[in-house]
Amino acid sequence: MRHVGLTIAAVLAGMMIAGAARADDKGVEPIARWASLPYKIKNEEAAAKWKASPLFGKTLVQGLKFDSAGNMYVTTARWGGAETPATVSKLVKTGETYELEAFPSEELNAVTNPDGLKAVLGFEVDENDVMWLLDQGHVAGKPSGAKDEKLVLWDIKANKEIQRLEFGPEVSDKKCSFLNDVVVDNESGFAYITDSGIFSDPLCGGLIVYDRKANAARRVLHATKFTNDEPNFSFAIDGRQVLKNGRMRTGADGIALSGDKKSLYWTNLTGNTLYSVPTALLRDPKVSEAELEAAIRVEVVLPSNTDGLTADKDGNVYLTALQLNGVLKWDPASRRLTEIAYHSEMAWPDTLAWAPDGTLHAISNHLNLWVDGDLNFKDPAVPNFTIWRLPVKAEPYLN
Repeated sequence: MRHVGLTIAAVLAGMMIAGAARADDKGVEPIARWASLPYKIKNEEAAAKWKASPLFGKTLVQGLKFDSAGNMYVTTARWGGAETPATVSKLVKTGETYELEAFPSEELNAVTNPDGLKAVLGFEVDENDVMWLLDQGHVAGKPSGAKDEKLVLWDIKANKEIQRLEFGPEVSDKKCSFLNDVVVDNESGFAYITDSGIFSDPLCGGLIVYDRKANAARRVLHATKFTNDEPNFSFAIDGRQVLKNGRMRTGADGIALSGDKKSLYWTNLTGNTLYSVPTALLRDPKVSEAELEAAIRVEVVLPSNTDGLTADKDGNVYLTALQLNGVLKWDPASRRLTEIAYHSEMAWPDTLAWAPDGTLHAISNHLNLWVDGDLNFKDPAVPNFTIWRLPVKAEPYLN
């Protein structure tokens, strides 16, 4: 493995970060904020059931994407319980705020629907307005059903499902897999998925390669040091250790495709290393695991662990920085890492998303407090959930 990473000290020295008393970046603009998530539910019986649920008002938001018309979509994986009205929602403006409306429908989001969406975390909307929905399957941490862990392709403009693949046990383990995120390359017909593998010890992290033409998937880099948590890695946000009674352990998480689609980037959430590997090797089933591992490149050792990744056409990679309450940019050509956004209230920037005009957005969710059961949904000092417009405008990798 060719190691070209920088030390954390060197990275910090080269980054545009102010001193300890940092001022909030005025170029970072909140465009939607909530203390708790308001759902717009058409079915009166379902609405009444949700209002009576002990989970009411306590749902965590994770993912964010835009379609070509500028509509925003979010995911609320059912980590807290099955009562969550929807796991995929379209944001609809009601007065001065946005409400979450089940997408594509309440029926497809019904947890009791055997063919429905159970717990979507990562997703993508491609250049053709096809939504790629990665269903973790697990509801409230329980093992998935045989058909629950899947990839579903939904054509937004035609308003219909156009493809799905239910992953077999050779691709994702129904007990330990934690399907995290997906990136799409329509030029080659392939997509790539991270599996954090959190429901086992040791972890069972890995990558999944999906061939759309064959509607088939295979697993690679299973439980390697490149796709599992880094030993003894722990971290704090706003001076508070994440997980009061232990150490968060999460494998392969953030994922991005380079602008030319020739490299796949990923990070392990419990770690601070950005990896890459040539996509040509991932697409070739004849390439052995040993050959794949030998081709992995350590791009950079980061000053923070990261959750969401994306890239632009110029080859830049953008990464949320959990310990820095901001977003970083990695330029592979110059080997330079810079901070492009910061806000003291951007606690746990989870997902990055491009709007149609090329502006980059992030959604933050205070997940660090939620995992300990300490998220205040009634009257938090700052809103729990925020969609931020960042001072970045570029051509996304999907265009």
